[in-house]
Amino acid sequence: MTQFRAHPILSPVLGLEGYYEPASTDEALDILRQGSGNYKPFAGGTDVMINLRRRTVTYKGLVNIKRLPGITSWSNKAGEGLHIGAATPFGDLESSPSVTQRYSALAESIRVIGSVQLRNMATIGGNLCNASPAADSAPALIVSKATITFTGNGEGTRSCLVEQFFRGPGRSILDSDGLLLSLDIPEPEPNSGDCFQRFTPRGALDIGIASAASRVTLDQSSGRVLEAVIALGAVAPTPVRAVKAEEALVGHEPTSDLMAQAAKIAKEECNPISDIRGSASYRQALVEVLVRRTLEQAVERAQK
Repeated sequence: MTQFRAHPILSPVLGLEGYYEPASTDEALDILRQGSGNYKPFAGGTDVMINLRRRTVTYKGLVNIKRLPGITSWSNKAGEGLHIGAATPFGDLESSPSVTQRYSALAESIRVIGSVQLRNMATIGGNLCNASPAADSAPALIVSKATITFTGNGEGTRSCLVEQFFRGPGRSILDSDGLLLSLDIPEPEPNSGDCFQRFTPRGALDIGIASAASRVTLDQSSGRVLEAVIALGAVAPTPVRAVKAEEALVGHEPTSDLMAQAAKIAKEECNPISDIRGSASYRQALVEVLVRRTLEQAVERAQK
């Protein structure tokens, strides 16, 4: 069995058995299996380190995956869409004109995540693997039809849609020895537009009380809605699709009244909780407003 050296500084400070930096995916999976669920993979560490210092979680070991091949790089090639390594910092995507101009909803979701300093460390894969219902990137990735590639769980490398990744608050389809490797977002379809918005009491450095992303594709000749995708955040145990609201739009001219009607339907499709940040009824009211606004913006962008 391969032996792995512990980090001489971080290990004792954080009360860990070891800190590991594997150079390959197989090596990383081997370490995680040895940890038997007590080892945590990380890249940016913006949540992991805080939780360790606060003692809200306990791990025996940390596995830094930033040395894995391709996991911190991304590409956006014509005809191939956007390929993103799971450990790519949000700041790298935020600073790219090709991302901000062609993937509007994703860019808008990135801009509201924490601060500039945090976005330069926090990774897109980490945001998903936290499996928070309020993960800002999730609704935008869902409407963009993003797929993720992951490995582990004793079943090899597989892919699924982002919307299939979540199982509940803090839970995803990954087991303790699983790794999220990359994300792929297809090329934007012709005559399509998307938008993401969230609501927080503060403009930044806050968790969204509710969020929504919408993508609309229009028929070039008639201007009617060919396809609509609406995703909601922080209003259910996982990020969710508003399927009935989507169906209400398809085949119709995207008028203000129709989009307002779809927003009312979306309001009834979510299942929020009441907590210190807002009541369930307040979140539902926010969903109606956010869905209407994102639909209007998505349609305007599609028409351009």
